[in-house]
Amino acid sequence: MTQSKKAPPRHAKRVNCVADLPKDRSPASFEVINANSKSRVVILEKRRRQILELLTLGPVYCASPVRISDIVYVLKREIGLEVDTEFYPGDRATGAGDYGVYFLRSRVRRLDGQEVAA
Repeated sequence: MTQSKKAPPRHAKRVNCVADLPKDRSPASFEVINANSKSRVVILEKRRRQILELLTLGPVYCASPVRISDIVYVLKREIGLEVDTEFYPGDRATGAGDYGVYFLRSRVRRLDGQEVAA
C-alpha cells in the first residue's frame, strides 16, 4: 500500500452495482504469473472470476457497494494474486476521506487462448 499525492488514473473503474462487473460467471482456467516468475493455474468461477477479470481491465476503485475488496483479499490470499493498493487524498474541503485504487501486478492469461492481461 502506498500513499500517492497525484490523482488516480482517469481510466480507473468504479463498481456501483453488479451490472458493472464482467458478465461471465462460469468456470474458467487462468494462468497467474507473479513478479518472481512463478506461474500458477487456477480455475475460478462466479464472483472470483468476475473480480479477476475486472482487475485485468485496469485500475479499480476499492470502495464499492458490491464489496469487491472482500474478493480481492481472497484472491490475494488463496491464489497469490499480486494486487497493489494506492491511496489518494480525499477532498478535505468536503470532508471526503482518502480512498484506494487497486492495481493488478500479476500477469494473467486465460488458458483457452484468450489473453486477459499482461
